[in-house]
Amino acid sequence: MRVTAASASVALAVLGACMTSGGRAVEPLPLPPSTVAPPSTTIAPDFSEVPLPGVRGATTTTTIALGPGEATLKGTVTAPDGPVTSAVVRVERLVGGAVAAMALATEADGTWALPAVKGGAYRVRAWRAPDLALVRPAFIFIGAKETFELELKLDRYAGPFATAAVAPNPPLVGSPANLVVQLSQRSVDDRGFVVGVPLVGARAELASPTGGWLVASANPAVSDPNGRARWDVRCRAVGAQPLLVSVDGATAPLPLALPSCTETPAPAAPGSTSPGSAPPSSSPATARPRPTTSTTRAASTTRPAATTAPTSRPAPATTRPR
Repeated sequence: MRVTAASASVALAVLGACMTSGGRAVEPLPLPPSTVAPPSTTIAPDFSEVPLPGVRGATTTTTIALGPGEATLKGTVTAPDGPVTSAVVRVERLVGGAVAAMALATEADGTWALPAVKGGAYRVRAWRAPDLALVRPAFIFIGAKETFELELKLDRYAGPFATAAVAPNPPLVGSPANLVVQLSQRSVDDRGFVVGVPLVGARAELASPTGGWLVASANPAVSDPNGRARWDVRCRAVGAQPLLVSVDGATAPLPLALPSCTETPAPAAPGSTSPGSAPPSSSPATARPRPTTSTTRAASTTRPAATTAPTSRPAPATTRPR
């Protein structure tokens, strides 16, 4: 198709009319509005200066004090060898869950005193590292103007220590039993607590002063990484039979606290199987209480044997939980 000169002139005239209005240029269209909200200039209110009304009640605090007061707490610290010099006495005043404490040292004669304290409940304990301690603190109550005198007796916790366990418990006369002895080195730390460190690789030897025990395994034995030594033993007589253990050839053996030997097995605990009785079934139902709700019984898919009583009757004695 050919474009004539007249057609081109008309098109230019129309375009010129769109670009001008009364001889002036047409203003461009405004930009579309932004979709991002401008930042807020509102300041959050400050309530830090707003006073709050008071409420009725007592003022509580966790800070308490020993004094000043009109009561006096004093006493002595002794040990198996006599008065203890330079022992630490820790006095604690107890008020609810709060504690006010003070530590003081004993004099050369083992005495100590804490005057001008308040009355109330107190907990007192003493120790001397590394060998003396009071494992059970004294709990006392003193009046507001009372003078209370207290004697604290310390026990010695130093050197090797042994605890024992035997199975079966109690052991049966003439029957084999397993004996395990825990060996440890005890001491008292700076806070007055008794601590024990397992004796690893210690040479432990059993001795029966009255011949009431027979050792059926290697003796002496060597303690394992947990400080435990093991023996096979047999009790030879009814009653309490003393048994001692020497650690690393010590001249003073340690006594072992063991139950008295007996000829009759101990009664079976509830739920356990006595010797000679039929072993329990491997089914989990025999080791747990039987369900009592009808919906639980209906969910069971196990059909009872022909010789088993109907489900409405009690279960056989061998399947009943004891």
